Amino acid sequence: MEKNMNENFKNMERRVFDSLYNTDLEKINYELKQIEEPILFSGVGGSSVVANYASKIINEKNKIISTCVEPRDLSYMNINGYKNVCAVSYSGNNYGVDLSFNNNLKHYLLASKVNEREDIINLTYNVQDKEKSYISLAASLIPCSIMLNYYLDNNKERIIDLLEEYHFNFDTKCDAYEIFTGYETSTASKYLESTMIESGIGIPIIHDKYSFCHGRSTFSTVYNNIAIYFNLNTEYDKFIIEELRKYYKDVIVIDSYNNLLSEFLLLHQCMYLTKYIAEQQSKDLSGVDYNPIVKKIYKYNGEI
Repeated sequence: MEKNMNENFKNMERRVFDSLYNTDLEKINYELKQIEEPILFSGVGGSSVVANYASKIINEKNKIISTCVEPRDLSYMNINGYKNVCAVSYSGNNYGVDLSFNNNLKHYLLASKVNEREDIINLTYNVQDKEKSYISLAASLIPCSIMLNYYLDNNKERIIDLLEEYHFNFDTKCDAYEIFTGYETSTASKYLESTMIESGIGIPIIHDKYSFCHGRSTFSTVYNNIAIYFNLNTEYDKFIIEELRKYYKDVIVIDSYNNLLSEFLLLHQCMYLTKYIAEQQSKDLSGVDYNPIVKKIYKYNGEI
């Protein structure tokens, strides 16, 4: 993959704007509104980030049970009680989509317009300037913005007005990044975990904030780690941030709020955080020097 991270970040917000203005949002909103029974969302890599966020949007907007799972899970979990499944995939044609649709549920596909499928409900968005990147940037942000637009009752201007560039400044040399999160910030933490692992820019460790109180604090006394803390400014947040500063090389505090618009903006901000970490290591998120095994396993489509 061509190394063009800076170019992709330069065009990221514009690509979101273009998609919002060139997609049939009314059609997508209409189809989403029809979902009235429990639904599963699935996706892999960058699409798992979108699936996680989309699941929350439907849970809040449609007031129904909505669960995010990995495509493979659908082959092993009991899906009785669910009536719908939505596969999320930028291309719309990977094996994970096939796994998601190997059942008798009602099938939805959230994907770019060029890969519509037959016999399912296509929730397709237009991408006029296709992103070429190993790590999904605009490719993740665009479908999340489509879902947020549905949640905000077609108020795409509000989304566009809030998108901005973020800057960071800290010493990134550490053994690992410990990410403090919870349900309300899980989309951003999934992005950080996926991106750090796929690009090799760091070792991510995900902590549920409260679970950290019950034994998970030992790790920071053994290794030289940086904490990334999603701060809602609760009593607990204030207490734990003060304590973390005593045991970590650095604590990167990122403010957030408990709502779906804030979670979208937090995802956007974390994309710039990974850009900064990659730049400090002279690495490129768009042109990753990936393991040769990728060529063998990426298109696996056998028994799983």
